[in-house]
Amino acid sequence: MPCAATRNLAAALASLLLVGGSAAAADGGRDAPAAADAGARDPAQGDAGPADALPADAAAAESPPSLEAQPIRVPPAKGPPPMPAHRELNIVPIVGGDSDVGLGFGEVSDWASLAPGCTPYRWRLESQAFITFKTQDGQVINPFQDYSLLLTIPDLAPHKRLRLDIRGAYTNEATLKYYGIGDATPFPAPSVDIRQTEYGRVHPTLTVEARFALTQHWFLKLGDQYTYNRLTVGPGTLLATDQAGGSSEVRSLLNEFDPHGVDLLEGAVEYDSRDSEIVTHRGMFHTLKARVSPQVPGYLPYGYQQLDATARFFVTPVPRWLSISWRLVGDALLGSPPFYELARFDETPAIGGGNAVRGVPAQRYYGKVKLFENLEARSELWPFRVKKKQLVLGVAAFLDAGRVWTEIAHANPDLDGTGLGIKYGVGGGLRVQEGQTFVVRLDLAWSPDATPIGAYFAAGEIF
Repeated sequence: MPCAATRNLAAALASLLLVGGSAAAADGGRDAPAAADAGARDPAQGDAGPADALPADAAAAESPPSLEAQPIRVPPAKGPPPMPAHRELNIVPIVGGDSDVGLGFGEVSDWASLAPGCTPYRWRLESQAFITFKTQDGQVINPFQDYSLLLTIPDLAPHKRLRLDIRGAYTNEATLKYYGIGDATPFPAPSVDIRQTEYGRVHPTLTVEARFALTQHWFLKLGDQYTYNRLTVGPGTLLATDQAGGSSEVRSLLNEFDPHGVDLLEGAVEYDSRDSEIVTHRGMFHTLKARVSPQVPGYLPYGYQQLDATARFFVTPVPRWLSISWRLVGDALLGSPPFYELARFDETPAIGGGNAVRGVPAQRYYGKVKLFENLEARSELWPFRVKKKQLVLGVAAFLDAGRVWTEIAHANPDLDGTGLGIKYGVGGGLRVQEGQTFVVRLDLAWSPDATPIGAYFAAGEIF
């Protein structure tokens, strides 16, 4: 049958290609000179042919191999057995701080349940604790405390598209700054005691967020955050003075300092194509977020809305030696928010501080509209090992700039000035990277607002 012969020939050719040199060796007898004269008789053998002169098994060995393909048996790969379901506990001490809140220490720990088929885990409980200290007027004070517990369940919905985060936190900020409202707020005279620029805020918070994967790069996030706030505003401070005797617009923005609750309903759309969330070299990460705080008399006194748009771009023109990152953030508050939100975006200081415009003191400028950017160039200089840990020492240079506006609806030259009003900071720093999951940064920044420079030591990149 021609088809069967064709199949046999093709199978034989495939077998020869697969087994390579061993197949050639098995067939080598046909290419040897003796095999070329296989039909010639040896004089010592008389009329007997080669097959007659050899034992049967030897004759079979000398015969050409069959064209029938022989199955190639490949033993199954023996990888490591799947890890059984178990739980892991990790505790890591941390140090950090900056020129705004001083130096501090704390811990990061997690307890996770791992099981086959669950990537990266079934659930994870993470705790964080951090406390800072600094000197003021010859005394040691405690400007900042933060304690939190975060439960993450990554795979709730079919196809593992839904991630749930539940976070409880307690934060005590004892030395928050207030200098005034608007982009043109002057720095107080040297005769003003630093304690006159400070106020305190204690705020326990409960946050629930669900993140749903729409496609590979698009995500939808929904959440709710409730915060109870207790403020400490001393008599004679700049904040108390502005509330009592400032302009009508300033007084309306400062409102009251009574204990109160704020409930924020949140919806966001994210686009994320980064090659890594921790050590990013390429891709984009953009967020469009809206928050609504309902007003409930007697319970939730502040009714307002917050719109936030953030664009992040990452490129690496020269692998290892040059990576460029750029972030642009716009944040607007509508309605009647609590005054402390005028100095913040995304739960952190905006125009100032180690997560926005470095070099400018945190809470330096207050306004309902903020716009700022961060441009950073990074280079990985020296890979090295400590015991079995792979580390990389790198450097970074950056330019941060931005400004605030008192209101989005109308201009206010008395509070915001008439020029560009750009606040900026320039500087550089060191990076120590461990693997692809952990980075520590030390940044120094100069700004016309700095006294004299800003210093920041923290885990993770600024964005």
